[in-house]
Parts: sequence; structure tokens; C-alpha cells
Amino acid sequence: MAILIRNCSYLVHNPGQIDRDCDILTEGGHIQAIGKNLSAPSGVDIIDGKGCTIIPGLINAHTHLYQNLLKGMSPGLTLVPWCNKILFPSLSAMRTMMSRTGKRLSYLWTAIASIEMIRGGITCCVNMDNTIPEIMKAWGDIGFRGVLAYTLSNKWVPAELRASESNMKQQMLNFIRDYHRPENLTTICVAPSTLFLCSDEFLTWAGEQAQVHDLGMQIHISEISGEVDDQVKETGHTPVEHLKYLNLLNERLSAVHMVHVNQHEIDLLVASGAQVVHCPKSNMKLADGIAPIAKMQKAGIPVSLGTDGCASNDLLDMWEEMRTAILLARVSENQPDILNPQDAFSMATINAARVANIDAGELQVGKLADLAVVDLKGVHLRPFHGEDLLNMLVFCGKAGDVRDTIIHGEVVMRDRRIIKVDEESLLEEAEEIEDELFITSKGQFYG
Repeated sequence: MAILIRNCSYLVHNPGQIDRDCDILTEGGHIQAIGKNLSAPSGVDIIDGKGCTIIPGLINAHTHLYQNLLKGMSPGLTLVPWCNKILFPSLSAMRTMMSRTGKRLSYLWTAIASIEMIRGGITCCVNMDNTIPEIMKAWGDIGFRGVLAYTLSNKWVPAELRASESNMKQQMLNFIRDYHRPENLTTICVAPSTLFLCSDEFLTWAGEQAQVHDLGMQIHISEISGEVDDQVKETGHTPVEHLKYLNLLNERLSAVHMVHVNQHEIDLLVASGAQVVHCPKSNMKLADGIAPIAKMQKAGIPVSLGTDGCASNDLLDMWEEMRTAILLARVSENQPDILNPQDAFSMATINAARVANIDAGELQVGKLADLAVVDLKGVHLRPFHGEDLLNMLVFCGKAGDVRDTIIHGEVVMRDRRIIKVDEESLLEEAEEIEDELFITSKGQFYG
């Protein structure tokens, strides 16, 4: 069905182009027209945009949705102890539960996480997750655009938590065959978890598959200083140098975190066309350090934003992520103009769309109809300075300001009500499972 949003007080095409008092028409999954006083096709669904701004759907360029079940469970730990004491025991508990109850757990964590994102105007995410078909079914039922970053590892992770390498390879190829649907809502990218979780041969194979199937590739890189030190001791290369050595440093790659990098590595990234995904809140919670994203951006590296998983963030909120990215960059460089709201908004839209490999991230005719209607009437947005719209949105806006969310030309949230699934019943079902998971996991944390 065609959708016409009329009388939009503001419409953000992109950070450099903002219109006032206009309409936007979508049909068939794409934006058909933007302008004043657009005519309404027969049978069109009309939405009133008065007192609102229309923005491109926000894109979460890196997360782990299974961790949605682990909110608030993590004590203060750095990355490696956090993996050993929190993440792996939780994964073991989830595996035990799924062996008894089937795959419903994965459907639930995907559904409730996706609903949280939709409520905040997020229309797409790159989800480095367990590779279970129920994840894709949940996205289809809710109407969410999802990129499944197919997680690969053949080292360090406890053997009982991963398939054999040969099985993992075949399962990934099957998943690409069954669920990579660029014309629809679900796509796949290749995701070796990180260098120290994969052998060089496995990493090379993953890169070859990304090339053969024309997919993106995402990997955690240089998140902690110890990772860099260990890589240098083992190979003589820093992580970025090792990616280049393996011919994986290219335009397909989105390197997540990139906290501990030097100027030489930044130069290598610039030359390669690779992208960086910044996860400021997660890096702060785990005390990883501060990624030098202002230097990367100045050098010409496309930087996008991701929340990371809820076990190291607790929220799937790109509004908080935009603010945090700006404030963290400013305090780390002791320079109040080092990063601005336009930069952060680009990281959550245009740049993130490139990571997700989708034709979205800005509102232009022919682009995907992924957008959010943001209510500007909140008391926290008063007084409202429309001439500084992005300043107002990025510094003052909240996820709860999103009134309507449209994905692929379909309304998935209207007047703050989720349309396609019964949100309340899903939350009730998830609550029962979460209680059992918490009790089981806690016993492993502290038992």
C-alpha cells in the first residue's frame, strides 16, 4: 500500500539537506516522491506529519541480539573476564534451554530486541548472532530489516559452544542460499568474530566466500590493548596489518571497535576503503578505551555507529549512541568541535547503510522506504530551535519521541503501537524464559 505523510514540519533528507513543510510518498518499498502538496493516489494510507520531523530510519551497524536476554546481568569486568564469566556461561545456559524447549528462545530474543529498536526509529541492524532460522522468521513477522552477520570461530571459544569447522562452513553456505534476500528484508554478511577466534586459513576462506557471494564482511578488531599485543607477538603484525596480510582489508570490510590503532593502521584503512563501526557505550562499559574516530573521520574513513550487544551496553538506543559518540570524542580530544551532530547523524544513517549494504540512510526518491516520524512536542525539546534541527535531535531527542516507524514501505509502528505482532504476549513469554535463564546463568557465574 502507498503511504503519504503530509504536512511534515521538517524532513531530513540527509545532514546537509533539510526541508520544511513538505510531504513524502512511498510505494512498493521505495520512496516515490518528496515535495509540497503531493496528490494522494487511490487507496493511499495518509499519515499526518504536522509537528513532526521525518528522518531516515536509524541503522544499528553492529549488535548481538541474543544478548538482549542479558541486560543488567554484568558486573564490572573487562572484555576477556567478561567473556569467560558472563558471556560463555550465558550461552551455555541458552544452549541448554534450547535443547529442551526448541528454538523459540532465539525467536523471542530477536523479536523483543527488534521491537525495542523499532520503538527508537531503528529500521535495520547488523546482527552478529547465533545462526538460527528463527531469527529470520522473527524479522519477517515483525517487518524488520535485518542483516545476519554469520558468526564464525574455530579457536578459543569453548568447543561445546561452536560447531566443527566443516559443519560451520556448510551451514553458512546453506544460510546464504536460504536467507540472503537483497530484494526483501533479510540479508547475510560474513562475520569471523575476531582474529584470535579464527585461524588464518579460516579467515581466508571467509574472505573468499564474501567475494564469491558479493557479501559484506564484519569482524571485531583491536578492541583491547592485550589483543593487539598478543597479535604482534604471534604474527609480527598488528591486527590491521594482519588483515592486510590476509588480503581482507578491503571495501567489503567493516571493522568493529578499532579502539587501539595507530596512525599507520589508519593510513592502511584509508587506502583500503574499509569501514569502521564505533560502539562508544560498549567500549566505555567494558573499559576498552576510546576509539580515535575523529582522527579516522578526518583521514576519510567512513565511520558508523553500533550499540554492540546488550550485555555490554544494556540498550539498543541509537539516540544515546549518537550523543555518546560526540561527547566521548570531544572529551578525549579536549576539543568541543571535534565531532558535531551532523557527523553523528551520518554515522547512524548514511554511513551505517553502507555497512549494511542497503540503499537507505537518506530520504531521496528511489531509496528504500525506511523512515521514522519523530514527534517534536516533548517537553525535553522545548524551547525548540528549528534552525538547529540536528542539534536539537541529536542532543535532546529520545527514542521515545519516535511516533511511527516505516520499513520497506510498511508501517510497523503507528502512534507508538507495534502493528504486526502482539508485543504484550511476546514480552510475557520472554519474561518467563528470562527468569529461568537468569537463575541458570547466575549459578554458573557465581557457583
